[in-house]
Amino acid sequence: MAESPRAPQGDYYRLRAEWLRYKSQLFDALTGLPALPAVMSDVAALQAASGAVDVIYLDLGRSGGHEMNLGWAAYDEAVREFAELVASLPETRVLGPGDIVCLHTVRSDRFLIFMRETEQVDLGRGAAARRERVVSALRARIELTEPSSVLRTLRLAAGHARLAGDLGRNPGRAIQQAVTDAVLVSLVEREGIEAVRREELARLIGDGGVRTVFHPVVRLADEEIIGHEALTRPPAGLSFDSVEELFAFAESTEMLLDFERLCRRTAIATAASLPRKGLLFLNASPGAVEDPDWAGPAMESALAGSGLKPADIVIEITERVAISRHDTFQRALRTFKERGYQVAVDDMGAGYSSLQSLANIQPDFLKFDVSLVRDIDRSSIKRSLLDSLRQLAVKIDARVIAEGVERVEEMATLLDLGIELGQGYHFHREEEQ
Repeated sequence: MAESPRAPQGDYYRLRAEWLRYKSQLFDALTGLPALPAVMSDVAALQAASGAVDVIYLDLGRSGGHEMNLGWAAYDEAVREFAELVASLPETRVLGPGDIVCLHTVRSDRFLIFMRETEQVDLGRGAAARRERVVSALRARIELTEPSSVLRTLRLAAGHARLAGDLGRNPGRAIQQAVTDAVLVSLVEREGIEAVRREELARLIGDGGVRTVFHPVVRLADEEIIGHEALTRPPAGLSFDSVEELFAFAESTEMLLDFERLCRRTAIATAASLPRKGLLFLNASPGAVEDPDWAGPAMESALAGSGLKPADIVIEITERVAISRHDTFQRALRTFKERGYQVAVDDMGAGYSSLQSLANIQPDFLKFDVSLVRDIDRSSIKRSLLDSLRQLAVKIDARVIAEGVERVEEMATLLDLGIELGQGYHFHREEEQ
């Protein structure tokens, strides 16, 4: 019996399925970037045309634990945002029109840039110098992101290598070796940087070398100050690019509790000089909430010395931590409240809201994320979302603080929505202090 010919429609779906499977292995859906195997021939052609190619390796997740700490959705957003910053580098002339950007593999947080040789290389800009130029440009762009951007807390690892000469019959092998060399450079340098940073953090703790600045929390109706958020500022000259990076590094070490104790006690001692203290808002990691130091004699002495009592202290935890930590943390937080301290949940609206978890914590304040507040007078969607979160606050008997108020129009809109409290540059700029 003769075999029936395959239906053209069946061929179409089979070929389409094969193409989609092939595409998923070579192109990353999150960032829109190709993976290394998809650009091998392009890199070989670039090297053949220019004589040499510099390989720049960028690792967004080298310090590890980001997806677990932040949640996969927040970290995916950080990777996507970082990919956009890398793709924007031609605007700064750091990358040329022929340079190639890709991921090491699909669904990766490791990026590769292949830069063709130019006259600048012959003038002393080798692979290492070009890498630093790329990293500097990216850090400058990260500084322009939203204050709440996860990118500000991540540490970027980088490496470099050079692809030159005859690539032989198997250019792919030479390209892979150059990538491996760039990865190794990043690992070696990171080990050295880690050692330096550990020494800096230990010295910072030993010397008590931090200071505190205060951002007022005001009642929007009359701009009366009801409290201050304490923010830690390290001394100049450290190897950290930002205070967020310093705290992220401390969180990866066994020195975190000692560092947070230093920051906490410095803030309490410095608050004694505030003319209108009101409530004192202190940021804290999950570990800090469970720290027995809160109930110890050192904390009692520090509070008494500044004329404060536990009821004057509001501990701030992030929304992500508030709903994702297990029962052990929530029990510790309830014990904390039983001692008389108050609790604020920060970054509300960043994507983790859970009414049940918040009800279990029973926070005294909900701080709405700056991304919701910025330009709220121009966005009906933001107004609707903020009004929904305000109703959530009413249900759990919490007071509302809008963060990042910068303009009169924003404040007027917040008042119309019934938001009680706010903080931001409209009321205070740090450089004026």
